[in-house]
Amino acid sequence: MQYVTTKDGRLGVVIEDALIDVEAAANALGVALPCQTMWALIDGGAGVHGQLDVLARQAHEQGLASSVYRPEKVTSPLPHLRRNVFCIGKNYADHAAEIADKMGISADLPKYPIVFSKATNTLIGPLDDIPLHTGVTRKIDYEGELALVIGKAGINISKEDAWSHVFGYGCYNDVSARDLQKRHGQWHIGKCLDGFGPMGPAITPTYGQPLSGDVRLTCKVNGELRQDATLAQMIFDIPTLIATLSAGITLEVGDVIATGTPAGVGMGFNPMRFLEPGDEVEVAIDGTLPLTNRLALA
Repeated sequence: MQYVTTKDGRLGVVIEDALIDVEAAANALGVALPCQTMWALIDGGAGVHGQLDVLARQAHEQGLASSVYRPEKVTSPLPHLRRNVFCIGKNYADHAAEIADKMGISADLPKYPIVFSKATNTLIGPLDDIPLHTGVTRKIDYEGELALVIGKAGINISKEDAWSHVFGYGCYNDVSARDLQKRHGQWHIGKCLDGFGPMGPAITPTYGQPLSGDVRLTCKVNGELRQDATLAQMIFDIPTLIATLSAGITLEVGDVIATGTPAGVGMGFNPMRFLEPGDEVEVAIDGTLPLTNRLALA
């Protein structure tokens, strides 16, 4: 079960290779539509989630309101962000090591999660071009990550209760302007240029259950494997991240948490391998749909 937002802003569900228009499915089945949009689904809670899943499975079994899924049919699963994305830096030991010398920072592993944010203007969807920002940056890099979407608000969430607050997960690319990141010291400007946060194509529900440490994250550039890791390689696991972020800070429904990137970013190579105009970046995570974007030509 994969939740998507179609190009016309409607809620869709992908099961296997079928894209189901849930509004058309409800009409065909003669039942009430539980929700019309991704935000209505997330805000609706477990009851609405359950109704939608039943509707989608019935439509799939009967071949109703269904077409073949293709990424060009959908946009970012969240049509907009309500708040900045919570991002975690240096959450894989090998990535921390590869960037330390080049960024002029310590190679020591962090004792606590490093947190920064990406502004709402960064969000783009699958197959959208990543802007080139000519004249602003010359060193655009990729960072494949797993993004979480919060489904139940909370403050001071315990590690034991963390997964019950997660709605689902999907692919994310923490695109970074390395020259701006290094110039300004603090990461915000280098991370927050327009279009520097591709997300999607889907949010995959977790139903309150933890993801296995064996879940694999990869990132390819023009088909070449650059990043390859499992969630077990995180320095701080997902319950720790949620507990840390919610300590004195209310996590709201719909908040997005980007959980960090493994080794293999362009800056980590010698010589460095930043993105060139037209380069294609694919982020893939077990269990959800892969995210593909290109760096714009102009």
